[in-house]
Amino acid sequence: MCVFENFMDLPELTDGVVRLVCTKKVLAIPERKRVPVYFFDVLKDGERVGEVSLRIGYVESLYYGGQIAYGTDEAHRGNGYAVQACRLLEPVAKFHGMTKLLITNEENNAASRRVCEKLGTRFVCKAELPTWHDLYQEGQRHVNIYEWDLTK
Repeated sequence: MCVFENFMDLPELTDGVVRLVCTKKVLAIPERKRVPVYFFDVLKDGERVGEVSLRIGYVESLYYGGQIAYGTDEAHRGNGYAVQACRLLEPVAKFHGMTKLLITNEENNAASRRVCEKLGTRFVCKAELPTWHDLYQEGQRHVNIYEWDLTK
């Protein structure tokens, strides 16, 4: 079960190659079923190479939207930075009592699927988005859902 009492005092989140710098923390908006979120820039040698965010909690909308979102700036794609950034989020998720994280992606996003494979996630299913979901409103109709077990 997830526990959120407050945002954690973040330790240095680095693996010696990339470093996460928290750019924003957004509190939950319960009436909109929004959970707390950490936003990070992914840096390599002090240069921003991408972004990653971690949503804290388990609500129905995150089944389709996932707890982790990531993106690598175009000039830096293909270097594995998204995988490294996701791994650096583990202690933050565990601090809040999270034992599994969902990552979702569009069915034709091969790069995002590779990130999930490299993280050792388990493919759960291809799901049809409900009409109430933000992703549906943005034009998506299906997502691939992956589960990352943090207890391994």
